[in-house]
This record gives sequence, C-alpha cells and structure tokens, in this order.
Amino acid sequence: MDSVDWSETDLQLIHALQIHPRAPWSLVGAVLGVSPATVARRWARLNDAGLAWVTGYRAYGPRSVADPASAMVIARCVPARVTAVAAELATHPECPAVEVVSGSGDLALIVAADDREALIDYLLGRFAAVDGLLPVRTMWVTRYFTEGSRWRLRALTREQTRVLQAEAGPRPALAGPSPGRADPAGERLVDLLAEDGRMAYAELAARAGTSEPTVRRKVRALLESGRLALRCDLAPQAAGRPVLVTLTARVPADRLEAAGRTLAQLPETRLVAGVVGDADLWAGFWLPTIADTHRLERTLLERLPELHVVDRLVGMRSVKRVGQLLDERGRLPRGEPA
Repeated sequence: MDSVDWSETDLQLIHALQIHPRAPWSLVGAVLGVSPATVARRWARLNDAGLAWVTGYRAYGPRSVADPASAMVIARCVPARVTAVAAELATHPECPAVEVVSGSGDLALIVAADDREALIDYLLGRFAAVDGLLPVRTMWVTRYFTEGSRWRLRALTREQTRVLQAEAGPRPALAGPSPGRADPAGERLVDLLAEDGRMAYAELAARAGTSEPTVRRKVRALLESGRLALRCDLAPQAAGRPVLVTLTARVPADRLEAAGRTLAQLPETRLVAGVVGDADLWAGFWLPTIADTHRLERTLLERLPELHVVDRLVGMRSVKRVGQLLDERGRLPRGEPA
C-alpha cells in the first residue's frame, strides 16, 4: 500500500489522530461522518501494515531549555560501517532519532538525556566508543520551535479541526524527545504507551497493576506536565513525502526567534530547533521529491533573506524516530519488537 491507495477518509483519520491521538472512535467517526466501526477498521488496517501508528514518548517540557539536555549530531562513519553504526546507536535510549543521510555526514542524530552532564557523559563515553564512528559535529539544542507531533496532513476542514481540538484540550508545552524519567508508576505507563499510544485504559491498568481511574489520572498528569508526549506518526512514503531533508542555517542573533517561527509555519516542516554550534537553526522537512529542495530554499530566500543555509542533508533511511525502530521503508515493523 502506498499514498495513492489511501482514501480521503484514511487521510482524515490520520489527521484526526494527529490532533487528538487518543480520541475515541465514536468522536472520530462523528467528525468524519462515518461509523465508529468503520474508522476503527480503517485504523487497524493502516496500523497493521505499519503505515501509521500512535507513539507515546518521554519529553521535557519548557519551550526554552536553560541547561541543554538535547543535541543534534551530524556524524561521519567508516564507509563499510554506516548501517552497523546506525543500528547500534538505535539501541541506545539516549538516541531517540537516527537517520542515515547523504551530504556532509553519514548520520543525523538527536541525542538526549536527563540533564547536560548526563548527556556529556554519554557523548564522551558509550557514544564515542561505537566502532566505526568518526568525528562528529554536535549542536546543543536551546529550544524547539516545532516538532513532529505538531505536523499535520491538512486533510480536515477548519470545523472538523476545531471540534477535535476542543475535545483534545489545550496542547501541552512544546517538547523534544528525551529519555528523562517520571515517577516509577508514570514510568511504567510511558513504556506501555511507547508500545501503543492508543492502548486502552483497561489494558494499561491491567499491565501496570493499578486501577483504571488511577491510570486515567496519571496519563492526564503526564501529558499536562510535558513528561509524556503522544503523536500519530506515519511512514513518509505513505504520506506522499518520501524525501527527508535537513537544513542547518545561520541567522543574526536578533532574528533567531522570528526565523524559527517562520520555519515552523511551513507545511513541509517537521522539526525546527534553535541550536548552538556550527549553526543557529536546525530544520527538518518532508518533501515529495529531492528537486523540491530547490523550491524550499527559494521559499526560504523570499521569506527569510537574512537566513544563510550552512548545510544540507538528504535522508536515505530512517532507522529510529522518537524511540521507534523502523524498517527500510520507514514503516513500523509488525510481528517483532519496535
């Protein structure tokens, strides 16, 4: 199944879950004008094929991070070891995202830890010890302007979007992926929701060994605190945007905020972070073709003439995204651990 096989209802369903990842099927069906059984069946088909899924992941909450606990890394590898290095790094909880790329590096990584000292220990220790890893460039994240949980397919009307947003409630503070820990009970719930972000409350309660009302309260508290993020994700090929492009850029210090916000509003944008290192901004995009990179950069030149692109990385294979291991097509493997 690829993007041309998807019905409008499939696209609307995914957009609905992007807005409200744990929305009951009764609500989704009412918004889409179909029965709850129909949307449940369509979701099961997409999910079983590994084309779309809801992920729960640990997050840290503030829009501004005073003491960075996250960084973007561009790494070179021994040529024969690129895929092996990517696979090994994907087993590290401190690497929630691993992408094989072409350009000035072989891998584009997000690394994160509970605090800056823990992240330094990781980068100088287990990370640096990976066989085949060559010198890396590290850019410390100072804030996220947007990330994948806020990207939308734009398949719903404004009224449908409004209804779902009202039911979902206020969005939590913008978060970036992190292996940071909550309390033990909350930690168990985060781990379970990482398996399936739509796991039923009854199953969550049974597997966590507690009551359903307690689980509901804890999940709500984790989301509101920013310690847990939920997002409906999908294979970029299935979305009709199979090309993943990362740009790093310099901007004048007094234009960083405005530039970050402008980048975050582009429909192709999946991630924008303010960083300290070789660049001031790190931005990731999903594009229909490689040639669309030129169109994207023309748009940036028109809207942000003060922005200077430092680096361009074209994704070749997504190995891991917000903690989920992916197959060679960027889909969530089924029938094996994720």
